[in-house]
Amino acid sequence: MVVTIYVATMLIFSFPIGHMIDRINNTALNFLSSFMLIAGFALLFAGEGIFYIYGATALSVFGLEMKLDTFSAIIKKHIPEGSFKKANSFSYAATSASELLGTLLGGLSIIYLRYYFIFVLLAVALATAFLSLPISEEKYNANAGENAMIVEMKEVMSLLKNISGILILAFFINGLFISLDTYSSGLFDLVLKSSAIYYTAFTTCFPLGMMAGTPVANVRYFKKERPLTIALMLLLFSPLIMVLALSRSPLADVIDAFAIGLVLPIINIPIQTKLMAVIPHRVYGKTMGFLKIFMSGASPVMGSVFSTLALFFSIPAVLFWVSVLVVPLTAYGVLVIPKFFSYNAAGKG
Repeated sequence: MVVTIYVATMLIFSFPIGHMIDRINNTALNFLSSFMLIAGFALLFAGEGIFYIYGATALSVFGLEMKLDTFSAIIKKHIPEGSFKKANSFSYAATSASELLGTLLGGLSIIYLRYYFIFVLLAVALATAFLSLPISEEKYNANAGENAMIVEMKEVMSLLKNISGILILAFFINGLFISLDTYSSGLFDLVLKSSAIYYTAFTTCFPLGMMAGTPVANVRYFKKERPLTIALMLLLFSPLIMVLALSRSPLADVIDAFAIGLVLPIINIPIQTKLMAVIPHRVYGKTMGFLKIFMSGASPVMGSVFSTLALFFSIPAVLFWVSVLVVPLTAYGVLVIPKFFSYNAAGKG
């Protein structure tokens, strides 16, 4: 139920948060999001019942999603376009590092600071508030009239239509990667029959690989836009996922997880940077809200598909066919990724 509340909160509030981003000072919203986190964690002091946990989950997820979305908008508003890629790279590396450290520190806190865990969460939320004090920024919708919402929605729909090719590709690629989340624990427990340490190493190596791959996206060959290369690099996921399907060595799968993580930022960072550049300031929040709803929709949909497939086929068999499906998706990527990188939105104010 907690996971359901998490996903539902994220999907329901994606567009309202995007609308606020287009109307309100983004640094102020980012600051406010810290207090949403504080309110969520503080609710756990009110009682230990399940409904307090549900309420804390909803509030903290709302605050987290607002903080993440406003941070992206702050980068767009306060950093020159020529520095978008470097800024996105730092953000990507920081997200990977926080995912890794959060897992480790969270686990250690529960073990050694069990009775003070809520205080640890509150301290982290307070720290984010001190680090996100609001500053003034340029307004792009200061004179929005009564019909502004209709005009903006038309612009968002037009933009999404123009980049629909890359969105469809991303939806299915993300959907296929859900298979790794769905099957990874079963792969190590039921198929490889390995100890928990290997599964822990497997999940840890994804963010480690992403941290290692982030600098690669900004050096020498990859400094410039390489849309065809990025498209062809999707093909690397076919043999990498094939290894997970055919290998019976836990260590090989751990190394493979690092390799997958290494490739991801080289593909994702240029696409994220281009997306940030082509979306106009005046509809940035709404557009990103719709994109989040569209992309996040792949998780429950494909998660259900892969869970159902596991009832009829073995985990290695499903992963094998996932690796095969990467090939036609790469061919599709060769068509749509260069087209996406050649697109420029009119009037990006």
